[in-house]
Amino acid sequence: MIVTRRRRKRIPWRRFLFPLVAIALVVFAFVWPPSQRVILAGPLAPVWHGAANTYAVAARPFNFAAQNQVITDRAHEITVLQKQVADQQSQLADKDRKISQMQTQIDQGAQQAAAGRSGSARPAAAPSGAPNAAAVPNASGPSAAPAGDLSANASADMRRTAQYWSSMDPENAAKVIARLPVNYVARIFSLMSADSVGAILDALPPALAAQITQEHPEFRR
Repeated sequence: MIVTRRRRKRIPWRRFLFPLVAIALVVFAFVWPPSQRVILAGPLAPVWHGAANTYAVAARPFNFAAQNQVITDRAHEITVLQKQVADQQSQLADKDRKISQMQTQIDQGAQQAAAGRSGSARPAAAPSGAPNAAAVPNASGPSAAPAGDLSANASADMRRTAQYWSSMDPENAAKVIARLPVNYVARIFSLMSADSVGAILDALPPALAAQITQEHPEFRR
């Protein structure tokens, strides 16, 4: 029996040499700047763009998951922005409501002050002579009430205003009071607690606070 030894087959390197050289040349063409400019912006540009579009169409199914993630992220951002817009609109509505309430208080104070001035001006227009003793107290009106009895004949609007000022922040209440007549402010203060009046006086401008306490010493601490 004769045993022959088989030789190992040699790897045909020559068969792989040409494809490797071709791949290396293509890579070099895309890496080398002059050839890269020719491919991307030269005569071969249409071929390159067409191949790029074909690759984008072929790879689109693989990008579906990524696109869904992007859509989900954008939807979340939109939801967050909508919530922020709703919160800002609610804050603006609250500010408008407070401004409207303050303006209403200012208008009521101005109307009552005007009514007090018109009532006090009527006795001055009467002819000179001895006034009727029974008519003098009625002609004085609520605005001429003694300093110790400012809360006398207080209307329901005045009491509501006193409650509203007591519930407000002293600085915000001071901004409203600074635009009202001193006599009207004193009438409202007489319906409030001493602590609330003191906090508002501290927040008022010093000149206005001094004028109120000078004309109405009962509000001094």
